[in-house]
Amino acid sequence: MKVTPTTVTATGYNSASGGYYWTTGTFENYDPFSHEWGVLEWNPKGTAEGEWTSKASDADFSIDGQCKSGHSNVHLVPVKNVSNTTNTPPTTNTSSTTKIQTNSKENMINEMINKSFSDLLIFMG
Repeated sequence: MKVTPTTVTATGYNSASGGYYWTTGTFENYDPFSHEWGVLEWNPKGTAEGEWTSKASDADFSIDGQCKSGHSNVHLVPVKNVSNTTNTPPTTNTSSTTKIQTNSKENMINEMINKSFSDLLIFMG
């Protein structure tokens, strides 16, 4: 599990595809409900498959980034070119946590300038 102010990565069970598969997902550390950056934490409720939870809105997202609330079409924003699926559980301890530092909006904008223009528009809301 890795958490930075702008991205999050973890490995957990993906049960949305008709079976349980260990999957690694990397997403922007952004809550689409509260529109806040740096608020996702890995599995604070201790679910068996693992989930991202927003400290701002308390929304839960599965390892594939889909909101777990009802029939929501809200998803975390995937970071491209990073994805793994394996048949075996991870061998490292995924329950460790990384402290998230809160950056000002100006610092986050500076970091986003190095990303695509569409990502910057999403950030600016």
